[in-house]
Amino acid sequence: MSETMRVEDLSNFGKPLVEFPKKAQWQQGRIFMSELRRRYGSLGLVVLLGGVFVERRRLKKRYSAVLARLRNIAGPGAVKETLLLVSMFNAIAQREGRDLAYPVIRSMTEKVAPYSMMAMYQVDELVRCEGDVFDNFKKFHMAMFAADAMQPIFRNTQTEGIDYFTTTVDKCMNVEVFTELDCPELAPFGCDHDLAGYPAIADAVQAEFRRPCTIAKGATTCNFRFYRKGTAPETEIIDGAPVTWEANLNR
Repeated sequence: MSETMRVEDLSNFGKPLVEFPKKAQWQQGRIFMSELRRRYGSLGLVVLLGGVFVERRRLKKRYSAVLARLRNIAGPGAVKETLLLVSMFNAIAQREGRDLAYPVIRSMTEKVAPYSMMAMYQVDELVRCEGDVFDNFKKFHMAMFAADAMQPIFRNTQTEGIDYFTTTVDKCMNVEVFTELDCPELAPFGCDHDLAGYPAIADAVQAEFRRPCTIAKGATTCNFRFYRKGTAPETEIIDGAPVTWEANLNR
């Protein structure tokens, strides 16, 4: 890449977040298969994958209208990933119960997140773009969520300052779609991905990530806050109430 490359020239700049990048999808598949084999054994994995196949067919037939709407909004890649997650959740739930199925998915997601977040933000290239790396990260993130709001995928408003920027989401497609597919347990999937993914890229982009609340975990909005490294306050006022970050990491 040229030393004079601008962040605006990156291939994913200004594009909506509708699916994991291809590189991250490969890592996701590898990690998921490895973790499921470790948990269930080779024979158990084969049986589970059979259940995933059956569930996928059932979901496509029963929820064709939901999936068609998702395809129109976010494209076929988003439909493919959603079907994979829901069918895998349901197959695991049949084996272990619904209460235990999501912790299995979350554990695998937390291992995938550092790879997918690196790919989503093109961090390897972003850090070599001209200009301040935090400012470039800010531009990339805000352009991505502005595109998301146009779809609509994650309807949001944004603010920015010299050493910070925020994104407040008041409509989350993930929550709506997983609920409509009778799998509300997966609504926090994106939330938990972020909690593992953003800290993994924080040093590279010279940022600190804070999020006191999300829609999937009972709030009316998802509040993303990013600060230049070393500037995040321990406590601040959000919606008229003090928030102490150590006690509000949205786990």
